[in-house]
Amino acid sequence: MPFLFSYVCDLLQALDDNQRTKTGSKPPAEIVKEWFAKHRSLINREDHDDTALLSTLIPEKRTDRVFRYGLGGLERTIGRGLGLGMSRKDELRRYRDAQWGMDLAESVERILRDAPNPDPIRPVTVEEIDKLLHDIASHCHFSSRAVRSSPPSSTPASRQKALEDIYKKFSPRDAKWFTRLFLKNFQPVVLDQQLVYREYHSRLPLILKVRDDFVDAGRILASHKRERTVTGRDDFAKHLKPKLGVKVGRQHWIKGRNLKQCLRICDGRMSCEEKYDGEYCQIHIDLSKGYDCIQIFSKSGKDSTEDRIALHDPACSFKKGCILEGELLVYSDKEEKILDFYKIRKHVSRSGAFLSTEQDSQRNPWEHLMIVYYDILMIDDESLLAVKHSQRHQRLREIITEVKGRSMLVQRQTIDCKLPSAESDLRRAFAKCIANRGEGLVLKPDATYFNFGPSYGNSGSIAIKLKKEYIKEFGDVGDFAVVGARYDSTKAKSYSLPNIKWTHFYIACLGNKEEVTRFKKTPKFVVTNVVELNEMQMRAFMTTIQPVAVDPKDNKSFSLRIEKGVDGKNTPTTIFTEPPVFDIRCFSFDRPGNTGFWTPRFPMVNKIHCDRTFKDVLSFSELQEMAIDGTHKPDKESQELMEWIGRLESADPKTRGVEIQSQTTVSTSQAQSTPRRSSCADTPRPSSPPSSFRGPSNAGESFTSSTSVEMAFRSPTKLKPRASVLPTVDESLTSPITESSTIARGEKRPRDSSIDPEAVSSKIRKQNGSEGQSDVSISRRTLSPVVQREPLATVKPTSSRRNINPRPAAPPRLIGANSMYQPTALAMEHRRSTTTRGRVSLPHSMSLGSGGSDFTFTVPQPTTRPPITSSPTGITSPAVINCCRHLDGLCTIANISFMLSPCIAGYLWVTEDLLGSHGVTDFVRDPKEWLVEEQLTPPTSTPISTPGLTPDTTTTSELTGVPPSSAPSCTPGGTRRKKKIILIDPKRKEANKVFLQSVKDAGLRHRNGRARHISIYDWRVLEELREEEERSREKLARGGEYDWAKLDMRRGGSIWRKYWCGMT
Repeated sequence: MPFLFSYVCDLLQALDDNQRTKTGSKPPAEIVKEWFAKHRSLINREDHDDTALLSTLIPEKRTDRVFRYGLGGLERTIGRGLGLGMSRKDELRRYRDAQWGMDLAESVERILRDAPNPDPIRPVTVEEIDKLLHDIASHCHFSSRAVRSSPPSSTPASRQKALEDIYKKFSPRDAKWFTRLFLKNFQPVVLDQQLVYREYHSRLPLILKVRDDFVDAGRILASHKRERTVTGRDDFAKHLKPKLGVKVGRQHWIKGRNLKQCLRICDGRMSCEEKYDGEYCQIHIDLSKGYDCIQIFSKSGKDSTEDRIALHDPACSFKKGCILEGELLVYSDKEEKILDFYKIRKHVSRSGAFLSTEQDSQRNPWEHLMIVYYDILMIDDESLLAVKHSQRHQRLREIITEVKGRSMLVQRQTIDCKLPSAESDLRRAFAKCIANRGEGLVLKPDATYFNFGPSYGNSGSIAIKLKKEYIKEFGDVGDFAVVGARYDSTKAKSYSLPNIKWTHFYIACLGNKEEVTRFKKTPKFVVTNVVELNEMQMRAFMTTIQPVAVDPKDNKSFSLRIEKGVDGKNTPTTIFTEPPVFDIRCFSFDRPGNTGFWTPRFPMVNKIHCDRTFKDVLSFSELQEMAIDGTHKPDKESQELMEWIGRLESADPKTRGVEIQSQTTVSTSQAQSTPRRSSCADTPRPSSPPSSFRGPSNAGESFTSSTSVEMAFRSPTKLKPRASVLPTVDESLTSPITESSTIARGEKRPRDSSIDPEAVSSKIRKQNGSEGQSDVSISRRTLSPVVQREPLATVKPTSSRRNINPRPAAPPRLIGANSMYQPTALAMEHRRSTTTRGRVSLPHSMSLGSGGSDFTFTVPQPTTRPPITSSPTGITSPAVINCCRHLDGLCTIANISFMLSPCIAGYLWVTEDLLGSHGVTDFVRDPKEWLVEEQLTPPTSTPISTPGLTPDTTTTSELTGVPPSSAPSCTPGGTRRKKKIILIDPKRKEANKVFLQSVKDAGLRHRNGRARHISIYDWRVLEELREEEERSREKLARGGEYDWAKLDMRRGGSIWRKYWCGMT
């Protein structure tokens, strides 16, 4: 039974009126549901044309139909159809003027209200309109092959006459909505597609996932109504499978705003794939069609087989056919690389025409199309939509034969989101992609292509697109001048604001900035893009910015260069003589057709500046340099990778911070606390927070009794709390404080009692992140205990008690300005005062400060110590911090002491991630520290039983202070003497000479007096060691064996030998 077009207009008008209602408006979803409920009986009839109604409700979905009627052409057709005179045609053209606030559809409605059509003999139906539109599109060569191949039902003259005559049958309201239907834009009404699908038929969303075509979906619905053979959703999903020649719907995806969000969404294993900057292709190969066996669909769903003919001629390893997904690119055999995106338009036509290539150079013979495959959806009538991604990729590998420059598989790596190293692995992969000028990453969980469950969500089947521009901190380009604007009536309807004058704004750079700023020359602007504002920005522009607008013919303030490819045939209708300034961000840079220069790609307005003039905007040369730097890959050995790792780490949302209220008892000068930089320290580095320790620079200054010291801690995740807590310090590797009773949280400390130096009194709070305050973040990993020092008011000038515990455990890792933590003046003073043979003893009292300060700090010592089961704050002992996350007790660098050159000691990727993942929490910067340790290291380790401690908490006389029974096997330290190696960056040759000379001047020697030779390695050995240990861990988990020779430093074919640089 025919479905009247007026029924559709009822729905659209109800939604439009509801938007205009200021009070008492209903949710749009409720209006849609009521409309479908009202017409349910007609929709469910077996003779109902589902394709026609769906094409009318969602016209933008019919990308296969192209009418090639612009606003001007449709305006002339309407004028002839309604028989308008000259004055009435002028009224019809009022939509071009912003002061009327109308679009073409409302102009038609206004005309017919003044002179309505006579009542038609029979009303217009949806089926009649769909037939007319299909007939018009079938004679446009931009329509799809399936539409053009339909048999013609009329001549061009009769089609034109039919379009003119149909306007004579409409009421004013229906004529308005038909005009918007013809233009495929119902704005200001926007129908939710998924809501329409669900209300139309409960199976329609599932059908359109597998077969994304209204014609084929209509056939399936009609068959389902007649036969009703499949009833349950699960049975229906199994019954439905892809069909060769019908596009499969695209997988749902979201934008990744930060790395932590991506890891939360992708629970379990995920595929981290490189995103290529090309054109999406869905390739259908049907061997039963012979030579014409390939059909290619674009992202919009249009059949683009003829446009991509250079990709044809497959070599098949299957019997019937398959459906593949890939990215279309241009490859250069001469340069042996994939070319930029803008090169594609010279190789891919649009319905037989090469668009926007007039100013491009000719195609080179060594350039050709290639495709990167990344998924397979069907093979030989077997649907793979319900198969996990890892299995689909394996099937894809079996199908595709890689040919250099022609076809290849996507570059990918698998990341297990449950592992502690997942965030670090993802950060490094993303940073590598950015440094190589890649478009971004695509993160795909190991799940099915679609979620066929009962819920309408896409949980488990969501792909994440991760680009640096999606992260708020990145993507900014700079300031641009807004030199002009134009008005578009259709776009104006998308705003719920009155009196909109402009909708599209022309942004430009200064072509002669130096002449303007220095010599007051007339500005010469080069227009680069046309941008639009969102509703909030438009409101702000209309209220705060009031530019002086003149007609382009009256502009005498500056010269304007607008290339043809910037905005097609459109030009600005208004020029701003005093251009406002927009802050622009973009996704990358591009060379649009018919422009001849680089412009921001997909520009967006970030800010509207009210305090800047056109003299502050980017110059044209600066934009071109920025674009070239942003699109061309850097040198292979560039330090940019390290910089991006740090920037991505700082861009992630901050977690909880720790504010430690400690009694500052040590004052060190700036020279003592700040490491000396070499020449390579000035290279750009990832931003890291400044050191949290601040003390008076003069020794004579008084000490603060209770100074708030903010620190950030970082330690491995998922560590089990130990049965006892070893003593630690918060500032130095050693401390005269030893032990006392533990004070529980919330319990007041006795005024006259001695203070337990191991009691933790830390206050956890959220940092507000505002400027001017230290942005201190604490990792989600467990924290280490911090010593609460005794108030200075209770410290006595002398003490006769002897220190029992020679050295506490290793301190927590501090994220300072350049490295994890550094020895303070107090630590070095203690090292110098420690004996070198036999037992190690600490001084009973120590002078604090330097110079004229005679204040002494007494070491209190309680006689008893209660057993400690856990930290008062639930903080994990540092004794379990220094363990390897890869091979645990088999770690190959457990007994190595590292010295880092100044060039790499400041990179958190090396110090925090690479070394930290192996449990190495300390390293050496100055070779003199090795010299001091050589003098302090005892030849043997003798256990010392501490009064009040159980045998399980027995300490040793070593400087490590970690019990052998409890220390992890890879903890640095132990009875063996550590092997010493130096890590450098070979690229920093001049800085390495200075650094290695300082090592030589230190005079490191063995005990017998011979000079010590130390091996030098490239720091990148840590990256390959980490990857090899991860592979070894997986082999051991499966019960296999791993190649120990690769990890053995003494073997000639090991990884160490590969990165060996020499000896000093």
